[in-house]
Amino acid sequence: MIPRLSFGSRLLLCLISAALVWFSFPNFLCKTLTPPTAFLGWVALIPFFIALHETPPRQGALLGWFFGFAQFGGILYWIAFLEAAQYLSGLAWAVLVFYLSLYMMAFGWAYRWLAAKGNLERWIGPCLWVALEYIRGSRPWGGFSWGELGYSQAPYPPLLTITSWTGIYGLTFLMVWFNEWFAQWVLGFFKEGDRVPLLRQCFTWRGPLMTLGVLLALGIWGGVEIKTTPLLKKGTVALLQPSVNQDVKWSKENENATYDTLERLAKSADKGKPGLVIWPETAAPAYLLWSRDSRDRVVSIVRKSKTYHLVGCLDAQKKADGIVHYYNAAVQFDPRGKPEGVYHKRHLVPFGEFVPFQKYLAFLGPVVGDLGNFDPGENYVKFQVRGFSYTPMICYEVIFPGDVEKACRTGADALVNISNDAWYGRTASPYQHAMMAVVRAAEERKPLLRAANTGICLATDPFGRVLCSTNLFETTWLGADVLLATRAHRTLYSRWGNWFPCFCWGVVILCTLGFFFKTRALPAPPAPVEGNHAA
Repeated sequence: MIPRLSFGSRLLLCLISAALVWFSFPNFLCKTLTPPTAFLGWVALIPFFIALHETPPRQGALLGWFFGFAQFGGILYWIAFLEAAQYLSGLAWAVLVFYLSLYMMAFGWAYRWLAAKGNLERWIGPCLWVALEYIRGSRPWGGFSWGELGYSQAPYPPLLTITSWTGIYGLTFLMVWFNEWFAQWVLGFFKEGDRVPLLRQCFTWRGPLMTLGVLLALGIWGGVEIKTTPLLKKGTVALLQPSVNQDVKWSKENENATYDTLERLAKSADKGKPGLVIWPETAAPAYLLWSRDSRDRVVSIVRKSKTYHLVGCLDAQKKADGIVHYYNAAVQFDPRGKPEGVYHKRHLVPFGEFVPFQKYLAFLGPVVGDLGNFDPGENYVKFQVRGFSYTPMICYEVIFPGDVEKACRTGADALVNISNDAWYGRTASPYQHAMMAVVRAAEERKPLLRAANTGICLATDPFGRVLCSTNLFETTWLGADVLLATRAHRTLYSRWGNWFPCFCWGVVILCTLGFFFKTRALPAPPAPVEGNHAA
């Protein structure tokens, strides 16, 4: 018989699950791109599902919220240490984690409500989880997909192959499904009325064997695809990591020193004869195309290296209505130092690059500082250099699979991500951010070239395998080959976009409607018959 768990025991199980999720990601104890405990994501939710077993929907909602707060609180701990947010960093952490926990609260309630209507936990759970994750990471409803379970598997490229079909959501689905099956298997040991001896029950492996078989098949399929797909070198790049301290980055007195560092790195990188030199986000600390001194300095560096440069900077444009709009931008210069095109960041960081509902939240202005009033760009662009083309994404944009999928519709060969992770200090955030970027390469089957002000600069192949990377807070540059798959084609995900989470939503809606109409169609119970009840 299943032991009746107290509410405190259920909370403890939720906390254990949250801790296992923490350690499947880079965390406060293990800061690396390849945490050795990443595999824990495949069992992390078992205690959580056991805690939810046979609870009423309201209690399921409370357990879901508690698990969500513990999970996101641990993964996003670094927000509480953001020096840029000053005295509001702790409040920002609490508000964001509370908000994200509401999705898990909705999961706990809906999961238990649907489970009470029919024995479909093993299938409705993963579909519901993915459906809510899709909302959480999509605009206009959500817009923050950090900490989604599938990203923890970035260290295992063979497992990432499924993302070329379903996006990250398919991998998350499999992980939740795996956890749910094993949770039900564990609960089966204590099934009420089961006369099968415990020793024999231990050999009832149908569910676990099926889930393990799916995982093994996915790994073998991915490994074979990676091994049998030839890669073609189309060029080389140099990724600059100036590691400029955030305290002096925007200081006019430090501007010349910043350019001196970038020039020294570019000169050193010239030895590898790169076809493209990539500067990190806002590496040029100025409105570059409008500042004569800054532009002359950048043009001088470009001309000396005699190759293409992508320069992270700021930009401003005056529109037809006479209003000046400000952008976080990236400009490509040709080998002669002539600007060939500019990309304006489209997906801005709330409270970092703009203040939502600024009319009502004017007091938050000091948090984002002078750089917090950017406008979103309008279009994705494709830049061409010798040997290959690429589309740029700036920092935060790369964590959104839908945004990258739209950017790759330009037909570019490679994906370039420029970032400035110096904001986050020596926390796990830069590693978590880089892992999410790596998954985008696997989804689109395009190499990822990432330059950051300070770590993590890296390059991948089209399968998300990290070819080389840098450490935090070191002034250096990284040379990397641009490798394209010879059987290059648009992946199913790049053609159909987020079809899989929409499918999951369809399953959830159909099940809900089916249960609703089934309940309404049930005949009313017969009225009691008056008479001698003693008989």
